[in-house]
This record gives sequence, structure tokens and C-alpha cells, in this order.
Amino acid sequence: MQTAEITQLPAQSSKSIDNESVAYERKFLEIPMASLIPPEVALHIGVGPVLPDRILLGTLRDGRLRVRSPITVKFTKEDSHIIAEATELGEFGFGANLSDALRDLQRAIVELYFTLEEGKDRLGPDLQRVWTTLQQKLVRRP
Repeated sequence: MQTAEITQLPAQSSKSIDNESVAYERKFLEIPMASLIPPEVALHIGVGPVLPDRILLGTLRDGRLRVRSPITVKFTKEDSHIIAEATELGEFGFGANLSDALRDLQRAIVELYFTLEEGKDRLGPDLQRVWTTLQQKLVRRP
């Protein structure tokens, strides 16, 4: 693919602004048409939003729980889906965009909290570690 290079003309203090704009226009018109991006190609050039590497999650959007200490969330992209992962909890959420993935992760964390709370006396070592982390990060509202 070829690109056109447009350079600025040297400043000419003796010319009026109108003359400068005419000079720029003439310079632009001198660019060979073959070096410009064809419209059908230009329509397919897009710049997508930048996906953050990590964020600190400070809310779960559930009135029963309050975040005491932020949860680190890592983002990745797979095909057309965004994955939001709370690695310290072993939980993830996914969606078509960042907001959907975060909402899904928030729901998963809330569900995990109440599931582990209900069975806290029967947890194995791995789930006991996750439960301990959840208790450090979250507090149940009265």
C-alpha cells in the first residue's frame, strides 16, 4: 500500500493568508492520485479502542456486597470477545465489549461469594484460599 506524503511549505511572511492557502491547495493537488489511498480501501481502515491491560475493580454492582480492597482485573481479547479475569480469585467474565465482560465478571464474583459462604465449612484447600481472599476483598452489607 502506498501513502502520500504532505509536507508544509516554507513560511512566507510577505504573503497574505489567502495566498498561503492557495499555495497549500496547489501543493496538495500536485500529489499523484495513484499515491492516495483508494476510497474502497480507506473505508476499511479503522482504529479500534485500546484495551487496558489491567484495572482495579472497586464495585460489584450488587447492594449486598461492598468492595473493601480493589480486585485486580486483567483483560485479554479472544476472537471477537473480551475476557475480564480476576486472577487472584480464579474467576472470569466475557462479553462483546469491555463493559459486558466486566458486568459478567462482577456477577460471577457475587455468585462465587455467596456459593462459598454457604458451603464454607466444607471447602477444600483451594476453595478455602479463594474464600479467604474474598473475605479480605469484600464485606457483606447488613
